Amino acid sequence: MKRSLLLLSLLLVFGTAISNAQGGGQRGQRRQGMQQRMPEPEEMAKRRAQMFQEQFGLSDDQYKKTYDIFLKSAKEVNEKMKQLMANRDREGIRKAMDENRKNTDKKLKEVLTSEQWTRYEQWKKDNPPMQRRRGGGN
Repeated sequence: MKRSLLLLSLLLVFGTAISNAQGGGQRGQRRQGMQQRMPEPEEMAKRRAQMFQEQFGLSDDQYKKTYDIFLKSAKEVNEKMKQLMANRDREGIRKAMDENRKNTDKKLKEVLTSEQWTRYEQWKKDNPPMQRRRGGGN
């Protein structure tokens, strides 16, 4: 009886260890799911530019310029994230995102009219980034 219980316990421990080593478990599934759901930079830029056109009444020229800004931003973020995630540098990821957001805003300010910029600033206050809504993202 003791022997079979011990054998069963060992099998359970080794099975769990092997499953986690192969990327299984809840944490591995979450990471794999995030990678699969990550849209391409072109798709992200298109969605954001369309949202801006609807929210802030962009002209066709402004739409094209914001699309280009968002596309460049998304490509930069993807490259930076690959590097930082490989190193598991959470603080670096946060800093990179903040820096990217500031640079994108500088470029957007050049494209938007003063009225659109004011509406955008208000929109940012009313719609904080996901990390702040979740309470820090830790």
